[in-house]
Amino acid sequence: MSVWLIEPLDPLIARDGRPAAVGHFRTVNFPHPSMIAGAVRTRMGSPNGAFTLPANALTELCKNVLIRGPLLAELDPESEAVCQWFAPAPRDAMILAGSDDRGILRRLVPRPLDPGEAVDSLAENGLQPVGFHGGDTYGKPPKEYPSFWTWTHFQTWLTAPEDRPEVALSALGIPGLPVESRSHLAIQPGERVGIDGMLFITSGLRFLQEKEPKTLSHLSPRRFALSLWCESATVAGCELNLRQQIAPLGGERRLARWSPAASEWPQLPESIKQQIVDDGQARLVLLTPAVFADGALPGWNGRSWPFDNTLRVTVAAACVPRPEVVSGWDLATGRPKPTRRLAPAGSVYFVKLAGEREHIARWCDETWFACVSDDEQGRCDGFGLAALGTWEVAR
Repeated sequence: MSVWLIEPLDPLIARDGRPAAVGHFRTVNFPHPSMIAGAVRTRMGSPNGAFTLPANALTELCKNVLIRGPLLAELDPESEAVCQWFAPAPRDAMILAGSDDRGILRRLVPRPLDPGEAVDSLAENGLQPVGFHGGDTYGKPPKEYPSFWTWTHFQTWLTAPEDRPEVALSALGIPGLPVESRSHLAIQPGERVGIDGMLFITSGLRFLQEKEPKTLSHLSPRRFALSLWCESATVAGCELNLRQQIAPLGGERRLARWSPAASEWPQLPESIKQQIVDDGQARLVLLTPAVFADGALPGWNGRSWPFDNTLRVTVAAACVPRPEVVSGWDLATGRPKPTRRLAPAGSVYFVKLAGEREHIARWCDETWFACVSDDEQGRCDGFGLAALGTWEVAR
């Protein structure tokens, strides 16, 4: 595995697709995998600074250069080493407001229907509803809650999720990357006056933050970066590789530092794998948005696993929020890509596995940090990066 880091040196503009007719270029809360995949392929196809691949090699470039990610990483203030990895907050974890900086953490689990209960999705797809483990809980979410969990807390949640009556939200993770807005004005050529009506605003994600957002201290900022997996590939007879450099990323061609990571992504804990093999069921958590043919429900539901036809994988329940929407520009065809609805990062699928123990064990190894989208090109672009956890049926 080859993990790379992209550290934006300026606020990153990852356009959300809305037209800028009102003079405001907005950014999404976190870059989509397709944006990072396009940037990586551009860098690999520009060994001398200029994109030199012929037009008939663009389709081959998209197929052969495989991307996974991006994930958020925090860097050491004094070096390029990764301090800790971050994962999107799992949607089967419900946080309710507590006192001060603390919250109440409750887990959601599938539960059987009680007598007289019915849901529309049950008859069509066989899905069970999800509910709080151990009875209902009432309350409201806090004003700010972590959108990204530190990997330590995330792995604990994957291994043995437990209700916690009190949890420090600041220790659990970070609310998200702050959005910084900048105003721009077009200037008359050769003069120092603005052009009427040429005022616009850009919004970007800031990856350099103060350790204490409520203070004015800039002496020891926190450095964040995007991490991705990519390996060399052969396209049009040429060996393409990423190289360490300062290169553009996102809107306005703002610069970012591209460098190889000194450490790999987290490995599958043996305790999780063994529990999944023993139980024949697992939680599949999306680390990046996924492209599914049936919207929120994977196309492989109830069928043979697309990467191993010896195993049958069935979704018993799911925690999926409102869909994200992504489009883009297809450089190979010279036209906009069709709009797609994505299952957001953090979505959780409770799956049952039908197969031999050795097949389930191999499925765990092959699924951990692999892309599970239905669409082949979506998997090549990094959509549907997955992690695995254990789960139990509510009694």
